[in-house]
Amino acid sequence: MSNGARHRGTGDDFPQAPRPTQRTGWPHDVIEVDVTRTITTPRRTRAAGLLAAVAATALLLSACSSDEGATEAGATSGGAESFDAVSVQLSWLKNQQFAGEYLAVEDGLYTDAGFPEVTLTAGGSSATSAEAAVATGQAFVGLSSPLITAPAIQGGAELKIVGATYQRNPFALVSAASAPIAGPEDLAGTTIAVSDSNTLVWNAFLAANDIDPTSLTTVPLSDTSMLTTGQVDGLIGYTTTGAAALTAAGFEATEFLLADEGLPMVGEVLVTSQEAIDTKPEQVKAFLLATAQGWAAALADPARAVDLTVNEYGKEQQYDADAITLSFDRQATLVESDETAANGLLTVSDELQQGTIDSLAFAGVDITAEELFDLSLLDEVYAENPDLLQ
Repeated sequence: MSNGARHRGTGDDFPQAPRPTQRTGWPHDVIEVDVTRTITTPRRTRAAGLLAAVAATALLLSACSSDEGATEAGATSGGAESFDAVSVQLSWLKNQQFAGEYLAVEDGLYTDAGFPEVTLTAGGSSATSAEAAVATGQAFVGLSSPLITAPAIQGGAELKIVGATYQRNPFALVSAASAPIAGPEDLAGTTIAVSDSNTLVWNAFLAANDIDPTSLTTVPLSDTSMLTTGQVDGLIGYTTTGAAALTAAGFEATEFLLADEGLPMVGEVLVTSQEAIDTKPEQVKAFLLATAQGWAAALADPARAVDLTVNEYGKEQQYDADAITLSFDRQATLVESDETAANGLLTVSDELQQGTIDSLAFAGVDITAEELFDLSLLDEVYAENPDLLQ
């Protein structure tokens, strides 16, 4: 430690926790496996760093049109709208983050909503960003983060966030239980490991808490062994694979969410084009309806959500079922809240929209709620389907 006040110990002091490889489901900031395979789901059956993603979006916007490639058609014999097949660009490898979408496919919810096929395209470190995929018509909807979507909009992408899977962003500061970092007030003199892709959110957190970056040491994150062997005092990761996962692996850890300490920002947002909102509102609403139903099904049956993640959609990643179960349980606390109980899954309250805008400002991204969000169609979904709140 730079001030000598905290003891890190050696590799012999702490049990070695598993490295966060593709088997654990560690999301955006650590996994280096590139899986961009597209799986098309049959009917009724079953990102590079932030700046690079924004740059890619800008380049693609200048070269391609923004046609979504799906049009609204007439009604089916059952009275439901009928749409073309659509593609969904996921934000990362196929893990538990997209369990609601898996259930929407497996239970035929997208089909019932009028989509003959829904293609879930995995993301990855070198995959097309959700913003670029949606803006160029490769995808009808993308899953992303406001930290990526907002700069893309500022760069000219005509996009909007139309829903949010996570009511609280999953970023957490993880530390050893034997030398806990309980909050921002404990950071002075510490060494914190942060991946390149999480530098923006880390700097925003420091700014939100008026912390001088020179009062601590920030180093590049390679994996969780940096914490378990005492090389650092803490690391920035996801709560879904944070302290609980390390503790289960034999290393007693603790954490706090950045969302609870100055960054009340939504996560895993659903992004679509302004053109789709303007010209295909019923199609957007149909997708949101089925996705909300899928997430309700996933939360009601975690075992099935985990099984689909491990044995179907994420099979190539060879995930450990126990690790994914733990991650899903942690994720549920991000998806559900008092507000979703009152207003519905995927919704974002006015207060949370403003909290997201304020958090982005700490990251140097100045944008208004009106420029970033359009929850009007989701509001219509719940107004037309009050049973979703029962």
